[in-house]
Amino acid sequence: MGLFRPYNQKTEQAPAPVSNADAHAGDDAHIGGVPKNRPTPTRQQAQAARLEAIHPKLTRRQSSAQDRAASEKKRQQQMAAADNLPERVLLRNYIDSRISFAQFMWPVMLVLLACSLVAGQVPMLLVVVTGLLWGTVLGCIITFWWFWQGFKRELASRYPNASTKGLMMMMVSRMSMFPRLRQPAPVIKRGDKY
Repeated sequence: MGLFRPYNQKTEQAPAPVSNADAHAGDDAHIGGVPKNRPTPTRQQAQAARLEAIHPKLTRRQSSAQDRAASEKKRQQQMAAADNLPERVLLRNYIDSRISFAQFMWPVMLVLLACSLVAGQVPMLLVVVTGLLWGTVLGCIITFWWFWQGFKRELASRYPNASTKGLMMMMVSRMSMFPRLRQPAPVIKRGDKY
């Protein structure tokens, strides 16, 4: 209906009648026409619910599991960063490109220890097995020393200012394992250039 024009009843349409049930349906209906069936939360309760969604309260077991997972992830990242240092990569490649007596140390020692248990009744055989056991240990020590001297020369020629801290124990543990069991896994084959 216009204020300054004549009233035309044909163009104006009356609103549809609203039933009494429809008029009161909005009082207890939620969005979508579903009843709420609960009182409206206070501001404090709504803020607490929002904070709970952002920072959920965990049980002690869940919290410790989350802490363990985070510390394990951090440890893996630190190990990956340490393993990618150039001197460590050079050491791994230096060992993996050569064969050594030390990588057969554990199987030989297990066989000799088993023989020493069997040979306990025969004194002469026990002396031979014990001598072979000590010979194996001495051979491994000589192999470790030989490889360490060669690696130090190689490291000094490629990275003159690199530190050798911790590399000797890494070399010993890597040399005393079969190539398939070494971690990180070898990236070069025996005899390859590195």
